[in-house]
Amino acid sequence: MGLTEYERESTFKTSVTFTSGSTNVDPSGNIAYVDVYKSDGTLLWTAASKSGTRSASGQYYYYISTQSTDPLGVYVIDWYGNFDYGGQWSYMPKHEKYEVRVRYAD
Repeated sequence: MGLTEYERESTFKTSVTFTSGSTNVDPSGNIAYVDVYKSDGTLLWTAASKSGTRSASGQYYYYISTQSTDPLGVYVIDWYGNFDYGGQWSYMPKHEKYEVRVRYAD
């Protein structure tokens, strides 16, 4: 199965669904963060200033823009939020990562 591809210098939508079993669940404070790593391993941006928009229970999205100076290749999108695992663990981050390919425009 191939990676989803997007053209460099475009804007695309990334989304995530957090679940517990088969039920959608929201992270603490309904805040889902997203970090995007470029193909060279550097951050396109970090969650310190980027959080997704909640569209439904456990579902979040964010629009990502790339510039002409950003490298081509595989980008890693890391969504995460804090969830209450109970007991000695209490609140801890849960990550959902996936990859997309950024390529030249046709």
